[in-house]
Amino acid sequence: MLVDQIHNIRIAFSDYGTPYCFSITALKNGIEKPSDYSEKKIESIEKRTNDEIAKKEAAEKKNNEKVKTPNIIFVQLESHFDITQVKGISFNKDPLENFHKYMKGYSSGQLSMPSYGAGTANSEFETITGMNLDHFGAAEYPYKTVLQDTTTESMATVLKSYGYTAHAIHNNSAAFYDRDLVFSQLGFDTFTTKESMNIKKWTENGWAKDLILTSCINDSLDSTENQDYIYCISVQGHGDYPTTEIIENPEITVNGIEDEALRNKYTYYANQVYQMDQFVGRLVKSLEKRNEETILVMYGDHLPSLEIEDNDLTYGNKYETSYFIWDNMNLKKEDGVIEAYDLGSEILDKCNIHNGIMNSFHQTRKGTKNYQKDMKELQYDMLYGKRYIWNQENPFKATDITFGIKDLVVTKAYETEDSVFIVGDNFTNYCEVSVGDMQINTTYHNEHLLEVSKKDLKDGDTFTVSIISKAPRVLRTSNAYIYKEKNEN
Repeated sequence: MLVDQIHNIRIAFSDYGTPYCFSITALKNGIEKPSDYSEKKIESIEKRTNDEIAKKEAAEKKNNEKVKTPNIIFVQLESHFDITQVKGISFNKDPLENFHKYMKGYSSGQLSMPSYGAGTANSEFETITGMNLDHFGAAEYPYKTVLQDTTTESMATVLKSYGYTAHAIHNNSAAFYDRDLVFSQLGFDTFTTKESMNIKKWTENGWAKDLILTSCINDSLDSTENQDYIYCISVQGHGDYPTTEIIENPEITVNGIEDEALRNKYTYYANQVYQMDQFVGRLVKSLEKRNEETILVMYGDHLPSLEIEDNDLTYGNKYETSYFIWDNMNLKKEDGVIEAYDLGSEILDKCNIHNGIMNSFHQTRKGTKNYQKDMKELQYDMLYGKRYIWNQENPFKATDITFGIKDLVVTKAYETEDSVFIVGDNFTNYCEVSVGDMQINTTYHNEHLLEVSKKDLKDGDTFTVSIISKAPRVLRTSNAYIYKEKNEN
C-alpha cells in the first residue's frame, strides 16, 4: 500500500524509507485540481453557503442576537496535551491544575490536529486559515510552499473587516518556519518574537519559557483602542526531551515507568507543562482584570514525541490534544471534539460573525454531504485556481508587518575612556548599533543600556539601534541619534 498522507515526516522516513518519502514529498505538493473544477461549480458551492448564512442571520435577527466583537485570543501551546490521560503513569500532583479547572468550567474537549510529534506550523495553518491539510501534498508545509508568494483569507482578514487589529506572538525566532514572511501573507499587522522580548528564563535545553507571553499578550491588547485578534504560539514544551536527569528537585515526579531513559523524558516534559500551566493561570487572571469582553482559546498543537500510541491514551487518539474556550461573556458551555480547521469558525459563530469564505462554509456545511469534496474545491480555487470565488482577483495584499509592539528609543549617549554607552528604551539582546549601512559590535546590558567601542563611533556620526534576527533581517529600528564627543575644554 502506498501512503499518501504523512503526519510526521521524521517518523515516516523511518517507517517507509528514504527513497519513497523523498519522492512523494518532492513530487506531490499543493492541491490536486478537482476533476469537476469550474466557475459553475464554485458558484454552486457559494450559493448554497450564502443561502444557509442568510437563514442563520434571519434567525439571529428574529431573536435579537447581535454581532459580538470581543478580543479574540488563540494560544497554541507547544507539544501540550493532557499528560494525565496516559495509561499506567501517575504524578505526585496534578501537573495541569489550571487547564483542568478551565476545561471543567468552560467549553472544552479534544482538538483534532493534522500532525503528531511535530508540525507546529501546520497546526497553525489549519486554525488560522480554516483549510484542511489532508487536501495538500504528503507532509507538505504550506508555510514553505504556496504561502511563500501567495496571500489568502485568514482569521486575521475576516476580523479586520470588523475593525480588529491582528497580532502574532511567538517566543522563538521570527524566521522559524518563515513566519516573518508568512504572517504578512496572512494579514497580521504586528509580530512579536523573541528578538523583541527580554526573555530571562529558559528551559534546561534552551527554549524560552512561556511566562514571558502574559506581558506580550497584554502589551498587544494595550497597543490599540479597538478590539484585537491575537494568535500566540508558545515554545516551552518543545523537544527533544533528555534521557538523562537534568532537573534538580523536579516539582513534578513521575511514577509507573520502569525504563529510566523514558521516565527521564516524561519527568522533563511533565515539569515543562506544569510551568506552562502556571502561565495559563496567570494569563487568565490578567484577562479577568482587564474588564474587556474576551474569548481565550488555549490548546496544544500536537502531542509530544514521547513514543505515545493510540492504545497508550485513555481517549485513544494520538492526533487529539485538549482545549478550552474561556470567556467573560457568559457563553454557553459546549463540549466536544473539534477539527483544527473548524476551530476558528466555531469561535466566530459564537460571536455571530459569518463573513469569510472558509468561515461561512464551515458554519453551514459541516457534516453535510460532499463537505470535504467541496472544501477541497474552495481551497484549490483560493490558492491555485482561477479564484472564481473572488471574481478572479485575489483581494488580499501582504501587510507591511510591524515587528514588536514597543518602539526602540535612543535618548542619550555618553562616553567613558574606552566605550560609548547608549541609553534608551526597549533594547533587547538582539539589538545592534549601526552607522549608515555599517553594523557596530554591540554589547547588551539591559533594556535601557547598550555599549559599543569608542573607536567605532566618531563625533557627528548619526547612528540607529536595530533589532536584527538571525535570518538576518532588520525587524525594527530606533530613531536616529547624532553622537557628540565630550568636549575636554
